[in-house]
Amino acid sequence: MQFITIRFFHVAGFGQKLKAFSLMGKLRTNPWQADGLLFARQLGTGAGKGFSIWPDWGTYAFLGLWEKEEAAQHFFEHDKRWLEFSGLCQSISGWDATPWKGHGTWNNLQPFEFEEDQEPWDGPVAVITRASIRRSQALRFWMNVPSSSRGIENQAGLIYAKGVGEIPLFEQATFSLWENVQALDAFAYRSRSHAPMIKKTRQYQWYSEEMFMRMKTKKINGEW
Repeated sequence: MQFITIRFFHVAGFGQKLKAFSLMGKLRTNPWQADGLLFARQLGTGAGKGFSIWPDWGTYAFLGLWEKEEAAQHFFEHDKRWLEFSGLCQSISGWDATPWKGHGTWNNLQPFEFEEDQEPWDGPVAVITRASIRRSQALRFWMNVPSSSRGIENQAGLIYAKGVGEIPLFEQATFSLWENVQALDAFAYRSRSHAPMIKKTRQYQWYSEEMFMRMKTKKINGEW
């Protein structure tokens, strides 16, 4: 079964932040490679919990999809670049999970294998929502972001959420972690702040590509 690792690097101090930013630049030309690593993204983050036009220079995110859990464990313990990056951090948090259900693509790829039986899950649920924003719709999209981001901040059942991205303004995603599927569904389908954003997405066709994925969370790591 595929294994997913989400990690957030929390960096403090000007010098450490500068080094972390430099390492991020190197990863764009020399991406993560490891035995058993099927798909990986190193991402910058936005200020606050949701989408933001302003970067958070003290937080970076890592998404790794693995053939199996043992490959991920070996990477975190022995990969030299990972150890260099993590050595800059004040703390690291995140979660381990398995793919549950979803749709869409990420840069024209769908590397995740979803469960066929779709059995119920009572534990924490993690979510990736990711989109490529059409250049012609970028201004309209970002004008609508503040109200939507405020809606998630105090949502019942939300453990953590962070806006992340590969390319500022145009390649955006949110990683979020929820206490259970009921809390997630309450936000996704009944939130007064979220529903208008979904309606406008369809109305204006903001995205040239999008992906939505739910994960069964097996372990929560670190402190938030």
